[in-house]
Formats: sequence, structure tokens, C-alpha cells
Amino acid sequence: WAAPTAEQIGMIATNWNMGWIIENNVISDSKCSGITLGKERGTGPNVWSADQSIDGSLHYIEVIFRTLRNGWSKENIGSHIVRNNEIFNCEQTGICGSMGAAVSVIENNHIYNIWTKRQFNGAEIGGIKFHAAIDTKIEKNRIHDAGRGIWLDWMAQGTRVSKNLMYNNDLEDIFMEVNHGPTLVDNNLLLSPMGIKTQSQGSAFVHNLIVGQLCMWPEPGRFTPYHLPHSTEVAGLSTIFSGDDRYYNNIFLGFGKELNNKNSRCNYGLVGYNDTKLPVWISGNIYYNKAIAFKEASNNVENPNFKPDFKIVEEGNQVYLYITLDESVAELKTRFITTEILGKSKLPNEAFENPDGTPLKIYTDSYGNKRHETNPSDGHFETPEFVKPLNLKVLYLFIIELT
Repeated sequence: WAAPTAEQIGMIATNWNMGWIIENNVISDSKCSGITLGKERGTGPNVWSADQSIDGSLHYIEVIFRTLRNGWSKENIGSHIVRNNEIFNCEQTGICGSMGAAVSVIENNHIYNIWTKRQFNGAEIGGIKFHAAIDTKIEKNRIHDAGRGIWLDWMAQGTRVSKNLMYNNDLEDIFMEVNHGPTLVDNNLLLSPMGIKTQSQGSAFVHNLIVGQLCMWPEPGRFTPYHLPHSTEVAGLSTIFSGDDRYYNNIFLGFGKELNNKNSRCNYGLVGYNDTKLPVWISGNIYYNKAIAFKEASNNVENPNFKPDFKIVEEGNQVYLYITLDESVAELKTRFITTEILGKSKLPNEAFENPDGTPLKIYTDSYGNKRHETNPSDGHFETPEFVKPLNLKVLYLFIIELT
């Protein structure tokens, strides 16, 4: 087991280099990690274990500056491609990376049965676990039956999590810890009982299907870095105030078993954002069943009397999602989401844009279908013009297949 302050070792490891392509592999039964894109030993081997007199987060800040002095930059480290791999039966992570995963593309991987034996406790455990995923894209991955799906911890800036399928994960599908953004989470199917945990700010959640609960809380006790736009260079340090988030065109099913609601952190829908310190922008969302809207939300639909039918069926490499929706999917007026609408995350003062600095448009759904440019459908799936819910319920069949 390796902390982010240590050298991270996997069955395949990039050894603090640049530009690896790791594709079409079957990787299984690692005691710890399947693939690691993480840091090397020279900038800090288990420094917290050697000196426990100060908090581990302070050690990690020191390690970050140590890596910068030793060449951590977009020109030297990262820019990896990890795609089309099957990764399973690993006890720490499927893919991890402390700082070395920056500017990388993680796509079309099937990751499952991670941390099922519970051989470790603590942090650094998940299907994908990254620190400093700066300008990294995590797209079209199927992650299930893991402790956590995707865990973005510290310095997720310019990161995009898009078109992933996640289900049957024990703790949550996505955990975003002490990041300042901008981080874009769009067109994902988050089907576990806990969809999102965010102890971060400066994020945008757009066109997602979220089955279960959402947790949000500040972190006043830890100072974590934010960077100059599209750079590893540290611009400053701050705590997490909570807020500075955007939610557009999502569907909340409000479905699943009751989970931890300690201190009102975890709720169905966006009611947990009612008292954030920083502003939030929330519009065009659908709330079913137990899901409750943000108190100042505009242009949304709430239907607490509608409990969607919901079932996942796996058949080999195909996953079928059976779900009932009501007529609100066709009635709600939404906006086509662009960089201009999303704006900038507060502290980095960086726009929600492509890694090369160009504006982005969320112009396709999870399957590559073109989004309607004046009134796109809520959720991950763009409803064709000829499909209109005429009755109270309509049954959709969704298929995800990794090739």
C-alpha cells in the first residue's frame, strides 16, 4: 500500500516518466495497484511514516514543492494514455497516480472488484484514485463493484470526468476531495446508492443521471494548492469554503437505500447546497422521489410522488439500464452548456475549458449523439425528437458496451 507521499508501485508503472501508452491489457490480482502513474521515490519515500509529528497533509504540501523543484511539469511528466484495459481483483486501486497522471487520458477501461477483500483501510483506495489530475480526461470507463469508483484528491484542476458508467460501488461513485476546480463532471451514469461526495469547490455537474445520494461539506482545516491555469505551478493555497459549484441538466432519481445522513451532509438531490458560503449556479434539473431541489433553484421539475423503476442487467460486455421516466423529461426547458455559461472557478480564476485553453461545448451525450442546441435533454441521454413521453411513464433501454 502506498500513500501519495510515497513511491507508488503497480503491476504496470510509468516510473515518473512521460507519454506512455498502456492499452489492451488484462491486469488482475495485484495486492495493491494495477496501474500506477504516480510519483517516484526520490521526492519523498513515506515521509509521514518517518515523521508523524506533523499532519500528513503538510508533508504532502512539502512533497508537491519538492516535485516541482525536481521537474514536475507538463513538459516532463504525465501525458499518458491508458485505454481499453480490463483491471480487476486489485486491493488498493485499479489505476492510481500522485501528480504523475497530469495531462493524461484514461478511457474505455473496465475496472471492477477493487478493494473487495478489505485488506487495507484509509485513503488511496478506489477504481481510479488520482492526486493532481491537472488537465486529465477520465472518459467512457466502466467501474463497478469497487470500494469507490473515482476518487479525485487534491488539485483536480482542468479535469474532466465524462461518459463513465458506474454502479454497485460500496461507498460512492465519485469522491472529490479538497479541490478548487475547475472540474467538469458530465454525461455520467452514477447508479450506486451514493452518487457523489464532494468536499471541494469550483466544480460543474452537467447532464448526469444520479440515482442515489449526494454529500457536500466544507473543509476549513486543510490548506490545499491551486495552480496557474493549465500548469503544475502552484498559484496559492486555500481551505475549502463550499460552493462555487454548478449543476445543470441533471436527473436525480432519489432512489436507493438510506445511507449516512450525519450532520445533513448527505441528501437526495441538492438541498445540501442551501447554506454554502460561496455562490452556486443551479438550473434545469429534474428531481424525482426523495430528491429535493436547491432552495433557490430556477427552472427545475420536482415530482416527489414519482418513484422511477430502476434495474441494471449485465450480459457479458453489455450493460442494460431499465428505467422509467415521466413527461417532465420532455417538458423542462434547458440550456446548451458551454464555457461561457459555466464561467470560471473562483480561486484558480480558470475557465471551464479544454486543456489547450479553447472554449468547450457539451455537444454530445454519453453515446455520441448530438445534443439539441436550444433545449437539450436532461441526463446523460439525448432523447430523439420522435420519442416523446405521452403517458405518465415511458421505458427507455440504455446499452453501454466497451470494445
